[in-house]
Amino acid sequence: MGRFKSRRGGRQGQPPPPPDHDPLRPPRPPEIFLRMCTWEEAMHRLSHQVTAYVRQGRPEVLVVHGRGRGSPDGRGVLGDAVRQWCLDHPDLVREWYAAPPSWGGDGAVVLRLNV
Repeated sequence: MGRFKSRRGGRQGQPPPPPDHDPLRPPRPPEIFLRMCTWEEAMHRLSHQVTAYVRQGRPEVLVVHGRGRGSPDGRGVLGDAVRQWCLDHPDLVREWYAAPPSWGGDGAVVLRLNV
């Protein structure tokens, strides 16, 4: 019993930091997952969840819409729909930008909310 105890290294009682934790990189914002939704479901979910995040005072949200590879024609529809929804709702969304590659790249958008 005693011989294995001395081989344990590291800090006792503290969990290791998450593997993607980088103090120089901002934390990942909360996510709205729209992949595999129909257009109607996606717009309904986006509207309700963005409104809830604005009420909570969240400054940013990550919208994962996917790249559209599973679409019948192989072209994404939800990405364009999300961007158009943002343009149509300036009272909720201040601005939006493409997500960094580690957050989804072309298949996601980061929304800056009006809080």
